Amino acid sequence: MAWFSRFTRFGDMHMVYGQQAGMSCGIASVIMCVFKINKVRPGAQAVQVEKDIYAKYSAASGGAYKPETQGTNPGHLVTVLNSLNCGKWAWKSASGPAASKLIIDKVGVTGLGPQIQVNPVIAAIKWSGPGGHGVVIDTIRSVAGSKYATVCDPWDANVHVTDIDETKPFAYDASKGGFHVNVWGSTKATGGNYASKGANMWVVHRI
Repeated sequence: MAWFSRFTRFGDMHMVYGQQAGMSCGIASVIMCVFKINKVRPGAQAVQVEKDIYAKYSAASGGAYKPETQGTNPGHLVTVLNSLNCGKWAWKSASGPAASKLIIDKVGVTGLGPQIQVNPVIAAIKWSGPGGHGVVIDTIRSVAGSKYATVCDPWDANVHVTDIDETKPFAYDASKGGFHVNVWGSTKATGGNYASKGANMWVVHRI
């Protein structure tokens, strides 16, 4: 897998990391968050290697992490992030409109145009069917009275612009991604037919 440059209709570019293993979305999300924060911090390490984060996660969880079959725990992801010189992190569980408000509050709201400094979160999306998925939300855009979350999904390494409203559940649909071309590198798949109905989710965020 590799890093990919993705562009949105808001006139900005997002770096998205494609996860290497079937269940390593949480690890890939950690790598993205560190890069998005440390890329503008002189002397801070921005690029992390996935196998090194596996080792840190294994130490945090007390057992060998198995990225093809094992999901990630938000508390352990917080421990890993707090060891990577990218701020102080915590996590919180929320559901329905409260989850949307939590994401908006932690990421912050901006208008159009490029955003160099961002405050990303990792959101654990619970699908309407079985299972779930970790993604990074690095901007919330306010345009013409509506808000849009920029979802960086490590599964297809694409950006999915998704409506978000603090009065409604956050409904993420992975099949609705922007147009993209991979010049180099590979992803696990293109966006699948997976949708969230705004059920209970956890959000890993900076404090």
